[in-house]
Amino acid sequence: MADTHDHMSIGVGHLEPDNNSDDFLNDDMSLFSSTASLRSSILRSMEENGRKYHGYKEGKYVLPVDEQELDRQIFQYDLCLLTFDHILSFAPFTRLNRVLDAGCGVGDWCRSVTHTASIPPNVQFEIDDLEETWNFSYPFDYIHCLMMTGAFRDWSTFYRQAFENLNPDGWLEIQDIQFPLYCDDGTMQPQGALKRWSDLMVEAGDKSGFLLTTCESAGDMMHEAGFVDIVRIPYKWPINEWPREPKWKEVGRRTSINFRDGMSGIMMALFTRFMGWSKEQVEEFCAQVDKEWQDTRVHAYFNLWVTYGRKARH
Repeated sequence: MADTHDHMSIGVGHLEPDNNSDDFLNDDMSLFSSTASLRSSILRSMEENGRKYHGYKEGKYVLPVDEQELDRQIFQYDLCLLTFDHILSFAPFTRLNRVLDAGCGVGDWCRSVTHTASIPPNVQFEIDDLEETWNFSYPFDYIHCLMMTGAFRDWSTFYRQAFENLNPDGWLEIQDIQFPLYCDDGTMQPQGALKRWSDLMVEAGDKSGFLLTTCESAGDMMHEAGFVDIVRIPYKWPINEWPREPKWKEVGRRTSINFRDGMSGIMMALFTRFMGWSKEQVEEFCAQVDKEWQDTRVHAYFNLWVTYGRKARH
């Protein structure tokens, strides 16, 4: 089964609140615009409630694919780098000839590791549905999957196909977020907008089939698919600047930007398609949640997990 102890020191445990911080955040924080990558590769799109979505299977993917969302994904990738101390992968692989980044987003990592603005010649981008049958010509040595919660309806099939498409001794690594929000000290009000948002996100994920709670089962699903040497490493994303430690205060600041600026896009398709909400209801609720999200007296956080496992030789 999944080992949750071997590398606990790498991750993060309890976060101490900073009782000297301002109660509310600076509302001037916003995302920067720096997207320059795969926009031209999105073959078809559809407009819905003022946002652009991928047209594949009538917008099966519930997040937008417009400039605003792609900028958020770049910002979120940098947030992950800060969270993980710029460690791109934790799996202890010894050789890498072929790597698959499943759900690569805008693909910034392949430029960051080469310190160049151009795409390396040995990198190939493909737009495909990873819930369909994989048809890669050759197996991989490492499959990486970052922040794909809510992207798949059938995670078990993903783990099985990842296993089948790895070489012996190849590794699968999942780095992902876990819903709902957690709070250890009762500062998140049970009847507040923030708690309601968290619960409704889980409900919308359940109704759509794009579950937002699967990350906690990643180790078990890896085990069921046949992986061995499974390791789980815990991290946390505080919702704002409430932690005392400087690094996690900065992680919280960026988490706040990531979700507050991206909240409408994160919610819109899920809530209008599967919860019966109107665009106006979503936008009004976003404003209510945004106000509570800034309150540093609320010590809420997301759990993140890094989970990796190896395909045995036999």
